[in-house]
Amino acid sequence: MLLAQGKVWRVSLARGAESVLLGILREGLPEDLGEMRDLRFEVPLSRWNRLLKHLLSDRKLVGGMLLDFASQKDLVAGVVANDRLLAELQRVVLEATAALVEAGALVLTPAGAESS
Repeated sequence: MLLAQGKVWRVSLARGAESVLLGILREGLPEDLGEMRDLRFEVPLSRWNRLLKHLLSDRKLVGGMLLDFASQKDLVAGVVANDRLLAELQRVVLEATAALVEAGALVLTPAGAESS
């Protein structure tokens, strides 16, 4: 199920609805970022609130969290360092969160209520 899509990123709900897949769209990627065309993140829904909580904070913190979910860990630093990629990732994650809540697949929890 497609949750959100931008010029570079696509976010979808995985089969079984236990994780969210974030991937780079090959056709939207500029040539200078071609090495990132196979980068994917698979974020378990149980960790989505934590990612959302830190999404707009320090780049290093976001990068560290994304490392846990990356298919190619060596490319994560490039995403976090690129203003365009990071800004669109933040936007599509927020849109995907709204879609997940509307679909009843996700319940947002207050920051202090998280267990992880």
